[in-house]
Amino acid sequence: MFYDMVVHTKSSIGENELSEVVEMARKLGLSGICVPMYYTSLKDLKEYVNSLPHYDDIDIVSGVIVKADRPQDINNIVSMVRQKIEIVIVHGSSYEVNRVACENSKVDILAHPELNRNDSGLDHICVKSAAENNVAIEINFREILESSGILRVKTMKKIMKNIELCKNYKTPIITTSSAVSKWNMRSGRELASIAHLVGLPIVDAIDTVSTIPLQIVEENRKKLQGKKIGDVEVINDGQTENTPSDA
Repeated sequence: MFYDMVVHTKSSIGENELSEVVEMARKLGLSGICVPMYYTSLKDLKEYVNSLPHYDDIDIVSGVIVKADRPQDINNIVSMVRQKIEIVIVHGSSYEVNRVACENSKVDILAHPELNRNDSGLDHICVKSAAENNVAIEINFREILESSGILRVKTMKKIMKNIELCKNYKTPIITTSSAVSKWNMRSGRELASIAHLVGLPIVDAIDTVSTIPLQIVEENRKKLQGKKIGDVEVINDGQTENTPSDA
């Protein structure tokens, strides 16, 4: 099962209707896609969640991208949306924002921490915190695709540095197309090949588009459905089961 955890539609910054994206996902053999919206208000978020259709063959995952300049704003918004959405993504930017995202266990994914930076946007403090809080670091295919020449080389070097840090601390990594056009979407194996190209062993690269995203989705759905509270999982009426902490 392959999941692309960031595919943009017209509800965010994309060019396509959701139905067009879903049809492309089918052609590419994807099992699921997350089609996040940028956070604007709780009202808009509720309308977005209620508008998402159900398909028998493609898992549509709800998600929100939190973008703010101030770290305190990131934490405030994340706290408000966590119980209303399946995937919480923080838009990487300044080091301060990247670090606060890594330190917040309510965040699922830190997107492109190196974007528009001269450095990789992360250090060992951030990555260690991300591992402790189970925050996945994104490999963003669109960032590589839309760069060229020396800029592409620099972008890939920054991503490779972050991957090495993540490998040292066993921090989860997610590879996404971050496609704004259906033509920029890629199959799971193609996305995995990008992760392999920038430094991950092939088995780990495949995990970035299969095992890791699926685990995040399943865990969050259990929590939203009241089947899991903290580290305690409800297995049936009146019984609970302790599960290992993910920090």
